[in-house]
Amino acid sequence: MLIGLFCLLFFVGVPIVLTIVNFTRLFTKEPYKKIYDVLILVLGPLFTAVYLGAFAADRKEYYEPVILGGDNAGLHTPIAGEFELSFVMFAAVGLIGMIVLCLKNKRLPPLVSVILLSAVYLGNILNILFCVQITMHINENVNMVMYLYPFNYLLMTVRFFRDEVRMQTRFLSQNEDQSKNRFIGAVYSFLKNSVNWYLAAFIALLPIIGVLLIILILCGQGADGIVKAFTMTADWTFSTQIPPPPEYYEGHYLCTVAAGGHRKVVRPIRYGVRAGERIIVNRQLLIANAFEDMLHDKTPGFHRSVRHFYDTHGYPLSRLITTPLRADIVYILMKPLEYLFLAALYLFDTDPEGRIAMQYTGRKYLYKQ
Repeated sequence: MLIGLFCLLFFVGVPIVLTIVNFTRLFTKEPYKKIYDVLILVLGPLFTAVYLGAFAADRKEYYEPVILGGDNAGLHTPIAGEFELSFVMFAAVGLIGMIVLCLKNKRLPPLVSVILLSAVYLGNILNILFCVQITMHINENVNMVMYLYPFNYLLMTVRFFRDEVRMQTRFLSQNEDQSKNRFIGAVYSFLKNSVNWYLAAFIALLPIIGVLLIILILCGQGADGIVKAFTMTADWTFSTQIPPPPEYYEGHYLCTVAAGGHRKVVRPIRYGVRAGERIIVNRQLLIANAFEDMLHDKTPGFHRSVRHFYDTHGYPLSRLITTPLRADIVYILMKPLEYLFLAALYLFDTDPEGRIAMQYTGRKYLYKQ
């Protein structure tokens, strides 16, 4: 409970406090401390990644079946892994522009300032697209805290644009351009008007995006990589792909272990059928179910007692196995019982491997005399 309370205060309370501080600073003329902006720019992407992992922890792509049951949301990743580099590069450009504007100690050259503001524009566009992408499941499987970082980024954009444009136009109005280059002189004259800064930053987006696309093409992402990062997904607003049917494991903690543990540890071997739904099975699950099946055939009364005990304690346990590490631990702890069940099958069943192989196939095992 203490760990849970700490996580709640840290991952939810801290962002909310920073958001309130960030919002109030829009309406104050007092010099602000950069530490708040630094915290937002550092913790924002980090917390967003944590929030993202809360409902897409296994990072399933659209072509992979998600696992339903327990606390799993059953959602695929909202950003396609194959084109994640495109998303990261676009996001990095916006973040770098924001960081430079945040940490600068003196006035920047006007054209450099325009490029940085344009990069911040790009970051806002990406944030808006991401927010629209996850909107479909907000308050259903996705918490509203996912919007905190994009909202703070937008607030900082408004403040940085206001302060930067005010400072630059004041300087350009008070100082005549000494450059002999007519083009540079025309640009500086154009930028003396504060409204033109927003237009200039928007126009500068085109060469920035062009350079990014060239880099991404060279990296094998293609010119449409940033578009496919959102569309080559399943379950989300811009998704265009149809995922395979989900897999289920809720209700049986060994099913949970087989489906939820690390593959190298729990060693899943095939798909099975349980209650009409497809599940993942491993050797341990098959042996445990074959042992129960043998009890049902040979000692029905004792089997009912075992089944009642399992239903009472097994189902609640399955809801606690919410991470691959927990599934691995349960798998290891169950190893002695697995060997005990296997020994019982070989002692009292004439065809133990046949009974094991038939588990979760949808067919009834026929006891051999």
